Amino acid sequence: MRRLLLLLVLVLVACAQVPTSGPIVEVDQQVTDTANNSFVRVIARPPQPGMTQSEIVQGFLDAASGFEDDHAVAKEYLTAEEAGRWNPSTGTRVYGNDTESLAQTTDTTVLLTASQVGLISDRSQYVQSPPASLMEVPFELQRVGADWRISGAPQGLLLSRAAVERSFREFDTYFVARPGGMLAPNPILFQSSQTDITMDLVKELVAGPSRWLAPAVINAFPAGTQVRSVTVTDGIAGVDFSSAILRADAVARQHLSAQLVWTLRQIAAIRAVTITADGQLLEIPGAQNPLPRTAWADYDPDGLSGAINYYVARGGRLYSVDAGNSATQLAGAAGNADPPVTNPLISIDQTAAAANDQEGTLLTTQLENDSRWRDGPLTSSRGGSWDRTGLIWLPVDGGVQVVNVLGARDVACPLAAITSVQVARDGSRATVISDGRAYLLRVDRSTTIPALVGPRLLSEVQVRAASWLNANSVVLLTTATDQPAQVATVDLGLYTMRYLGGPPRARSVAAAPDRAVLSGTADGQIWAFNGATWVPVLEGRQPRYPG
Repeated sequence: MRRLLLLLVLVLVACAQVPTSGPIVEVDQQVTDTANNSFVRVIARPPQPGMTQSEIVQGFLDAASGFEDDHAVAKEYLTAEEAGRWNPSTGTRVYGNDTESLAQTTDTTVLLTASQVGLISDRSQYVQSPPASLMEVPFELQRVGADWRISGAPQGLLLSRAAVERSFREFDTYFVARPGGMLAPNPILFQSSQTDITMDLVKELVAGPSRWLAPAVINAFPAGTQVRSVTVTDGIAGVDFSSAILRADAVARQHLSAQLVWTLRQIAAIRAVTITADGQLLEIPGAQNPLPRTAWADYDPDGLSGAINYYVARGGRLYSVDAGNSATQLAGAAGNADPPVTNPLISIDQTAAAANDQEGTLLTTQLENDSRWRDGPLTSSRGGSWDRTGLIWLPVDGGVQVVNVLGARDVACPLAAITSVQVARDGSRATVISDGRAYLLRVDRSTTIPALVGPRLLSEVQVRAASWLNANSVVLLTTATDQPAQVATVDLGLYTMRYLGGPPRARSVAAAPDRAVLSGTADGQIWAFNGATWVPVLEGRQPRYPG
């Protein structure tokens, strides 16, 4: 059996074009009840007589991912005194799968060495550690009767990456992305064994976003707001806040109710929300009572609505392609190859396009009135994106520029050798490819010219192109050495990467919520991922969804 399993693994590795996982399925108004999803329950094993010092430490590490009864089984590996001192809730450090080793340095000391890949912050958010981070943790042991027990354990939890994925579930709290009008997700983690997270979810929302995201968003709940109670009756969640919420003005009340509805709609059993202050209904301009789970659709963090087409370049002309892969040549200069263009970018509202002419000049045009191209700076639109404020973001000379009617301006960014900058459709974050690595950065709009700050590495693998799948995940075109290019999705909660395979000679990637992931190839074909494999759908290059 073991030989058969090994053979299957080798076959899968060899077949680089075969997807190694299923697709990420996105939904719109019908949201999966993540609060009630089944999960793999960790069955922690208690210590057995005669275990060696290293076996005791390994057993403790394995049992630490079992949260039942306040880690009761893990505490069996500790002396009585240490079980009283050990506090698993002080933080979680995460080490890479199969990177840990235990060395008995003395008769009573065992040293854990592992690659540290991340930690879970005090705001319940997974944060990746810098590359090559090392974890060295000593454990002190003593005999209790005939057996060994741990007398000195580190505070908090030490969990493998696999244990984290088993033991936690991802949720989002939502905040208003600057400059307002849309929501941005703030990923948080809850223990998988926690059956009801409704109250904790609302408390996390009111407490605000993570320190990393906070400068890019607005928390409309007034300072000092407390959650008094959360009840769910016949699918209606009644959330009662302290009177501090009454300080919110009309706009803030709309914002905070949108934040609350979008946060609670992750629980499918909740079909509507009522907001009260000290038991009295909170007046919210323009909102009905109770608020249905479909309320505030215009705050959608994915930023797209209606019929979302994608766009391709073919023979210097731009085409709009519908969900059935039927291509229509655009009217006016954009579709008439006047002049021939490449590297198309489309505004989020699908009213404007940008592209390059043969001399490399950036051209822009309004699609709705078939206007001629408007000349811009001599710079490439390849690897650029268009944000919801009307700024075109471009990688220029290894850095970043923004372009609008006022001209081109340099953007401060701590990274170099940049080849792609993709701004999330909510405008709060950006995926940047620097020196072949993909990073997540925050968009700082506190100054006239926005900046990119706080880089977080998304993946160690080499990356050629990137696109936002939705507000919670991105798509990367990876280019590992001696391997065909493959498309991968990365969720922004646990930074889990799932490979989807890829078409032959892939050169670009495009994604949008509830639409097929696309890839353009070197021979001028557009391929789509149909949920199981990649299929060619039409001729063209550089597929692009709005944004």
